[in-house]
Amino acid sequence: MNEFSMIPKLEIASLADGIPVIDEEAVGFYKLNCMACFQSQGHASGVELKVTYQNVAQTFQMNKTFEVCWAGEMTSQQQRNYADLQRATDHAACAIALLIIREMTELTAIEQARIGTTVDYYLMPKTKSQNLIVNQAEARLEISGILCQNDYNTVDKRIKEKLKRLKPDKLPTFIVIVEFSTPWVKMVKT
Repeated sequence: MNEFSMIPKLEIASLADGIPVIDEEAVGFYKLNCMACFQSQGHASGVELKVTYQNVAQTFQMNKTFEVCWAGEMTSQQQRNYADLQRATDHAACAIALLIIREMTELTAIEQARIGTTVDYYLMPKTKSQNLIVNQAEARLEISGILCQNDYNTVDKRIKEKLKRLKPDKLPTFIVIVEFSTPWVKMVKT
């Protein structure tokens, strides 16, 4: 992408900006996981990420493209540290999903969910997220990542699996699946 691109940017380094669940110290960790995944699939900073957002209840769909950006290159030591691409995919998918939620909705992640809840994070409106002591979650977020989809492991299959597995809840739930080879994201709101 050139510097005059009209495509909005997703800056990995901005993870701590407006996403209370990510603190400044964690940004480097998430950035390196994203770099490992994108670079393993032949992508550099500035790669275009296609996003499909589908609201099931309102039969609404929106498509948007972002330019995913980061600064620097991975050192050979960092490449060895992030060589487990399955783990890197999980962490990188979280980073991308949190950025997409922040950019495409009025919500942001305020708390990581505990194992057994069938979701990964709790969300609330960005305007309320500053005073976390009195806030209550208003939505849930479930995330999954795929390094390179194939016939047996696709974004749509993951969405279907997540929809079957989710425990009923009064809160709306966002499911975000990030695929790194194409790259693209499918976000579904139930």
